[in-house]
Amino acid sequence: MKKYYRPLIQTGKNRSLQAFELSQTPYWFDHLQVFQRDAASYVTAARSVPTEIIKKICKARKNPLLFRFSSPIIMGVLNLTPDSFSDGGKHSRTETVVHSATSMVKSGARIIDIGAESTRPGSDPVDPKTELRRLKPILKEIRNLNLECIWSVDTRKSLVMERAIKFGVTFINDISALSYDKDSVKLLAKHNALICLMHGGENPKTMQHEAHYDNVLLDVYDFLDERVKYAEKLGIKKSNIIVDPGIGFKKTMAQNLILIKNASLFHSLGCPVLFGVSRKGFLGHLTNVKEPDKRVVGSVAAALDLIGQGVHVVRVHDVEETKQAVAIWKAINV
Repeated sequence: MKKYYRPLIQTGKNRSLQAFELSQTPYWFDHLQVFQRDAASYVTAARSVPTEIIKKICKARKNPLLFRFSSPIIMGVLNLTPDSFSDGGKHSRTETVVHSATSMVKSGARIIDIGAESTRPGSDPVDPKTELRRLKPILKEIRNLNLECIWSVDTRKSLVMERAIKFGVTFINDISALSYDKDSVKLLAKHNALICLMHGGENPKTMQHEAHYDNVLLDVYDFLDERVKYAEKLGIKKSNIIVDPGIGFKKTMAQNLILIKNASLFHSLGCPVLFGVSRKGFLGHLTNVKEPDKRVVGSVAAALDLIGQGVHVVRVHDVEETKQAVAIWKAINV
């Protein structure tokens, strides 16, 4: 029976002599939680786990753009759509987009993720021409801005990816994990681009009616494991791959919480791990806050829990607030 290993991440200087370091970060672990399908999980000492598993978890996460993940990275969200769940229509003018991007970088964002197709639950797809029409004005500004950040484009379409890369974008964030457009994987391999593979975004229109799993944690893990292997097989370097369990995409509130609680399981994939929980609907249900832009405190609380599990990248709307919280968390814990 297949076993899944979740390192129980710790921080601080009281490190056990039996501990292992998580991929050249201040985090360490000396025990792991072991999951199996149709069996209860259990905790075991790290020294009793197969060597290849430990090596995969501990191997340094490097990529040609971000190099190392010794500190949590903040990815700022910049939606160019009129119908995004949180800030739809806010960034309809190029001047506003430039101002927001500049402000996010000054506040601590190392990645700016721009999207021109709403993928909120129930949303209709947007054709590539419309997506490019929304993206083109800001893509033209990227080189002139000279901001100290990595630009990411959130898209499922190879045509949009190709145009973005021509404008200097080096990071693609694909909610379908390269399953929506079969031409995407070879394109990204050709250009040596960084790619985030996310679970659950194959069909935003119907995804919330498809949240059925035998075991949501292990099913999401297996999906991402398969997509990583698929991408590698077709030429994408593993050092260019980031994984995202897809909070809010084809998940119920209970399923979202299971994934967040067990986020460190995804270190066993051997890739940097990204989570996007900012302003999501499940936070509103838990706090009874209906307006997405008022879910800042809940968003930051969830982000801190993920950072405590060694998650490498958090995708957020509220960069300044997240940066402050991370600074305090690090001062106390690391």
